[in-house]
Amino acid sequence: MPRTLRLAILSLLAAAAMCAQVTLSGRVVDENGAPLSQARISVRKGDEAPQTVETGPAGTFTLPLPEAGTYRVAVQRTGFFQLPERKIEVDTGGREVTLVMNPNREIFQSVNVGESSSPVDPDQTEQEQRLSGTEVNDIPYPATQSFKNSLKLIPGVVQDPSAAIHFHGGAEYQTQYTLDGFDITDPITGRFNSTLAVEGIRSVTVLASGESAQYGRGSAGTMAVHIENGTDKYHFTATNFIPGFDTRNGFGLGDWSPRAGFSGPLHKGRAWFSDSITGGYNTGIVPGLPRGQNQNSSWSAGNLFHAQVNVTQSNILFGDLLVNFNSQAHSGLGPLDPIETTTSRHAGEVLASVKDSHAWRSGAYVELGLALHRVLHQSTPQGTEPYIISPEGRSGDYFVYSREHGGNKQAFTNFFPPAIHWAGRHQLQTGFDFEALNYNARFSRTSYQIIDLEGLPESVTSFGPPSDFHLTNSQAASYLQDHWIPVKPLAIDVGVRQDWDKLTDRVVVAPRIAASWSPFKDARTKLHGGYSVIYDPANLAMFSLPSDQQPITTPFSPEGMPEDPLRTTFLPGHDLHLPRYTLVSAGAEHDFGHGLYGAADWLRKRGSGGFVYAPVNGAEPVTEQQYYPGAGIGGDFELSNLRRDRYDEYSVTVRQSLPNQYEWMVSYVHSRAVSNAVLDVSIDQTLQVSNNFGPMPWDAPNRFLSEGYLPLHLPGHFKDFAIAYLADWRTGFPFSIVNPANHVVGTVDAQRFGSNFDLNLHIEKRLVLFRYRVAIRVGANNLTDHHNATAVDNVLGAPDFLRFYGDEGRHIVVRIRVFGRVK
Repeated sequence: MPRTLRLAILSLLAAAAMCAQVTLSGRVVDENGAPLSQARISVRKGDEAPQTVETGPAGTFTLPLPEAGTYRVAVQRTGFFQLPERKIEVDTGGREVTLVMNPNREIFQSVNVGESSSPVDPDQTEQEQRLSGTEVNDIPYPATQSFKNSLKLIPGVVQDPSAAIHFHGGAEYQTQYTLDGFDITDPITGRFNSTLAVEGIRSVTVLASGESAQYGRGSAGTMAVHIENGTDKYHFTATNFIPGFDTRNGFGLGDWSPRAGFSGPLHKGRAWFSDSITGGYNTGIVPGLPRGQNQNSSWSAGNLFHAQVNVTQSNILFGDLLVNFNSQAHSGLGPLDPIETTTSRHAGEVLASVKDSHAWRSGAYVELGLALHRVLHQSTPQGTEPYIISPEGRSGDYFVYSREHGGNKQAFTNFFPPAIHWAGRHQLQTGFDFEALNYNARFSRTSYQIIDLEGLPESVTSFGPPSDFHLTNSQAASYLQDHWIPVKPLAIDVGVRQDWDKLTDRVVVAPRIAASWSPFKDARTKLHGGYSVIYDPANLAMFSLPSDQQPITTPFSPEGMPEDPLRTTFLPGHDLHLPRYTLVSAGAEHDFGHGLYGAADWLRKRGSGGFVYAPVNGAEPVTEQQYYPGAGIGGDFELSNLRRDRYDEYSVTVRQSLPNQYEWMVSYVHSRAVSNAVLDVSIDQTLQVSNNFGPMPWDAPNRFLSEGYLPLHLPGHFKDFAIAYLADWRTGFPFSIVNPANHVVGTVDAQRFGSNFDLNLHIEKRLVLFRYRVAIRVGANNLTDHHNATAVDNVLGAPDFLRFYGDEGRHIVVRIRVFGRVK
């Protein structure tokens, strides 16, 4: 080979090797060294267009650069403050860096802490909504000590009069609730009953359409709660530590909701903790009842402890301990339900969990978790007198005594191998989880009577001997998902999930696919869509009915004479399968700059095979169509897969993040939630319905929501004032008309309450008082004194038929928060 050619080849190889070595690599971590996935790194030289790369699950990234030199590097991640551009020198050997981001958390100082990261993530394919801990603390929603109440600040989430939370048209038990990755769903009912101190919450993420194969067991989505971490500096807050006073029932102690949070290092640079304590006393004054008979007082106490230990730079250990107790004196008290008809309720909860994670420099990442979750529910009536249902309301003592224990032992693992580069970039993810659930219960029911308009008995229902039963279930799931970026503007998620449930003994397979596309170079606009199949889990409470007491109803003739009794029997189902839901979603997002963001989303959900007890063997009432399973008395009711649900949602949201953590949001949601089994047939369900198709009890076709925390510029020396507001308007919830025999007249939920409107307006002043940072807030809830009814006399022919009750009135609210001592 000629010498000139050899020199040319060697020069080209040397140049290629030199170019291959010019890379910028490293890790993105939070302030405690935990890796941050999906952080977007932007690198540019001079005025050239920036190059971007996203971190993998281990927080690592590698970006080839055209040449050595001085580059400007910036980092964004949802939920964290932007890491602004900084100069980094990259030589011919490349450069490795560690970039540290600070989470969006509440601060006291009125200084610009930097802008929040853009909410538009070009590589995020799921429909995701977030609620930060700052919003939870700043927005004046009713009962601000309750984290559960704060969830209705999220568009698409509504709260019914019983305080149950409904995500995107689903029942409360159709959402999976997690705390740092662990399932905190009530193992008995599938509902969300955990009391969490709002000071301990960093953020809440709601995944509505469920395209990620990692998530399942919830057709209404997944609610993921992320806990606040401690740092190398000690920090504490205290809120509402001074009891209030109330004059609605005479001068006396009012609602009191003391909360405190304390965090700091266990070992600086290595281990940290955060502990949040919540307590509460609520007077529970109910309008429309006489003084002395109108108070449903309750108290609660809870503690959430979180710890992080960095065993090594790549191995991190997390631990959580959640403990809750609450008690309610007169649950169910209302204008039509006087104090003797109520029950005393007590509940407790303990969750202990540990999670270990390991990240490799190659980009691989694995996490393993173990947890034990226990719950207790006890309900005690005020006495043993017969419970009476009449056109004027209820009287006597409620008929159900119960004591229930539930538990959930759970384990999971998630593994992310190093990214694969073939026809683009592939980030695989696989995992497995297992849950062992148990349910122990004792029920003792007395009887209830239904009285007609003339005061004569329609029927009397009694029950067999007290029941004492034990029920278990096991659930296992595995999944595989590929996050594929074939070209930079396009991201595709393809996955499959496999679920198994012991109660149905079926294996089901759920495919998932979603995509996002950023049509413009600045990646401020994103279009996304997806399709997913999700299976709801079996519910222990529903499967337990055949083991429980069975009702015996004696009807009466028009002359008031007893007739032959009718026995109602609940039977286990045969050849059951898990309820199947298909979801299709689409949407668009745009970052307008200056913190202004807009989104439009569409969601379509169709459910089939839902669990419902349907009449068999001539059970009354006989339904005209088996797809509309009715609820009646007498005969056999067998657990079936006859339930069908439909939900459609269209939403528009605009929000803006401003300096100093001020922000505002406006949203409109149009939706429709219907089912062929509106009423869940159960032993305690006293209503009878032949046509069970209609809107769900929490259906709200139109909802307008606006919230904000904004600076208030007053003349003179009035500085550091802020205004916090919440404006929430929605269509009234539906209800049914019943006749004196408690039969639903016409179709179920054919009527509606009037529209509901809340306008809460508060003014807050932050100052230093006695060397402590303090925020004092004064305001009014339901400022317009709108009549937001919560109850109605729905008995056809009753003297007060269609009279609405429950006017909450206008409330004055005072809140004091302490942020720690000035150093």
